[in-house]
Amino acid sequence: MKTRVLLLVLLCALLASLPCSVLAFEWYHAERIYPGLSVRGVDLGGKRLEEAIVALEEGVGLSDPTIKLYGPARSWSVRPADLGLRLDIYATLTPVYNLGRERPSLSPSAPVLGPMLGSWWRNLQTHLRLLATREDLPPVFIYDEHVARLYLETLAEGINYPSTPATLSFDGINPVASPAQPGRHLNVEATLAALFPAMQQLGPAEVTLVVHEVLPAVSDAETARDEAEALLDGPLTLVLDQPREGDPGPWALSPEQLLPMLVVAESDGELHATLDQDALRFYLTRLTTTLAIEPVDARFHFDETLGRLEPISPSVEGRALDVDASLVRIAEQVPAGRRFISLTVHSVPPRYPDTATAEELGIVELVAEGDSYFIGSPSGRDHNIRLATPKFDGIVVGPGETFSFNHYLGEVTAEAGYDESYITAGEQLAIEVGGGICQVSTTAFRAAFWGGYPIDQRWYHNHRVGYYELRGAGLGMDATVYSPLVDFKFTNDRDYPLLIETQIEEGSHRLVFRFYSTADGRRVEKEGPEITEETPPGSPIYQLDEDLAPGTVIKWQSAVSGLTAVVGRRVYDADDGLFFTDVFVSKYAARRAAYHYGPGYEPPAGEE
Repeated sequence: MKTRVLLLVLLCALLASLPCSVLAFEWYHAERIYPGLSVRGVDLGGKRLEEAIVALEEGVGLSDPTIKLYGPARSWSVRPADLGLRLDIYATLTPVYNLGRERPSLSPSAPVLGPMLGSWWRNLQTHLRLLATREDLPPVFIYDEHVARLYLETLAEGINYPSTPATLSFDGINPVASPAQPGRHLNVEATLAALFPAMQQLGPAEVTLVVHEVLPAVSDAETARDEAEALLDGPLTLVLDQPREGDPGPWALSPEQLLPMLVVAESDGELHATLDQDALRFYLTRLTTTLAIEPVDARFHFDETLGRLEPISPSVEGRALDVDASLVRIAEQVPAGRRFISLTVHSVPPRYPDTATAEELGIVELVAEGDSYFIGSPSGRDHNIRLATPKFDGIVVGPGETFSFNHYLGEVTAEAGYDESYITAGEQLAIEVGGGICQVSTTAFRAAFWGGYPIDQRWYHNHRVGYYELRGAGLGMDATVYSPLVDFKFTNDRDYPLLIETQIEEGSHRLVFRFYSTADGRRVEKEGPEITEETPPGSPIYQLDEDLAPGTVIKWQSAVSGLTAVVGRRVYDADDGLFFTDVFVSKYAARRAAYHYGPGYEPPAGEE
C-alpha cells in the first residue's frame, strides 16, 4: 500500500514538473538552434546563430586544400575558397534555425486557441524527434566562377610559354636553320568546365588542367636553308642577250652582294628564301641609264620641186632596259639554278624615222626664212660659222616642243674643231675658241621671228656687231649665245613638226635658215627699231703688248656708239586677227676705239 502511494506521489510530482521542464527547454532554446540539428556533420544544437556561423565556417572545409590540380610536371593543392566557393550563411542557417519553430496560421474570423495549440504540439513533436533521431541538413554554397577564372589565369602565367618558330640566320654567307619549338597554353575555359563537378562534391577531388600544345606558325626552316645555299652558291651574272659594240657588262653579283638582297618569308608553315624584288628593282633601275641608248631622229631636206622629204642622215632605234620583264626572268631562272641570266631590253623607235614622208609629218611648204651675212669675217670666225651651221641642218622640232640652240650646238671646244676668233667681252674684243657662232644663233632667231614662233629666250650682244647690220638687217635683230647659261630658244606652237634647213651661199657669204611645215596663215609685222639712249664712245684705249715689234701700233677695235634698240613684233592669225605681240629690247654699250702698241711707242698725250 505504501509502495503504491509512493509511486503515485512520484507520478504526480513528475506530472507536475513536466510542464516546467518543457517551459525551461523552450526558454533555453528561444534564440538557439534546437538539439539534434547539424549541417554537413557540424553539430549546431544549442548554438546561437553567431556561434553556428563560426562553427560552420570552421567545419565545412572550405579553407582546407581539398582539391588537387594536376598540370605539366607538377601539381597544386587548392582550397575551394580560393576557387570562388563560399558558404551562403543565410540560406544555410535559415532552415536549420526555423526547424521546430512553426508559427500558427491565424485568420481574423477563426478562433485563435486551436491553431496555436496545434502549432505548439507539432513543434513539441519535432523537438522530441530531433532528440531521438537527429537531422543533418545540407549546406548552401555560392560559386563565383570569376574568382576561379582569375586563379587559373594567374596559374597560367607559370604554365604558358610561347612557341618558337623555325628561323633562318646567316653566319657570313652560310645559312643556319634553327628548329621550331612548340609552346603550351592553359585552356582556362575548358579547365573551368572540368573543375565545376569537383567543386560540387565538397570533398577531396583531383582535376587535370586542360593544357594545349601550341604549334609554331613556322615549323620548318630547312627548305629555306637549302634555297639560300643555292642562291649564294657563287655569283649571279647578268648579261645582255645581244650586246652592241662598246656596251657595258656583264654584271656579276657576288654572294656577298646577293646576301642583302635575300628575303626570307613564311608560306604554309615553311620558310622560303628568295631574292627581294624591290632590292633587285633598285639594282636594275641603276642600270637603266647605263644601258639606255636614245633613239636618233632622221634629218631631212625638203625638196620643194617634188614636195617630198629626202633623208640626209638615217634614223637609229634606241634601247631601254625593261626592268619589269628582267625581274620576271630572274625570278623564273634563279630557282632553276641558272647563274647567267640575260636582261630584257626593248627597242625605242625614233620619233621621226627616215621612212617618214612629208604628208605623214605635215612638212609640206616653206613657212619662214631668216638670213645674215658674214662678209669679211676673219678666217677663224668664218671656220666656226661653217662648222656650227650644219649642226642645225635637217632638225625636226615636234609640235609643242621648245628648240634650244645650245642643245644641238654641243660643246664649243678646240677638241670639237673650233678655232679662236673675236668675241665681245668687256671693253675690248677678246679672242676665244668659238668666236662667230653667234652669227648662226642670230640667223636662227631671225627665222623664228619672221615665222611668228614664240621666242622663249633671246639675249642681245654687249656691243653692236657690224656683221649683224649688213645688207639692211637693222639694229636689234641679233641673238648671242654662250653655253650653258646664255641660250636661244623658241617653241613650235603649230600642230605640225617643223623642219630646219641651213645653207651657206658661198659667193655672198650669206647664211640662211629655212623653216618647213604646214602654214597656218599667220602673218608677221615688224615695228622699229626705235633708237633711244644713244651714248658716244669715250677716248681711245692704248694698251702695251710686249709681243708686238718695238715702236709699232695696231688698231685693235673701232669705236662704236651705245644705244637702246627696241623692236616690236605683231603676229596676226589666218583671219588677220591679232594673235600676239612681243618686244625685243637690246641695250648696246658704247665701245671705245682700242690700240695695241709695242715697246718704245709713245701713245698720244692724254690717251689711256
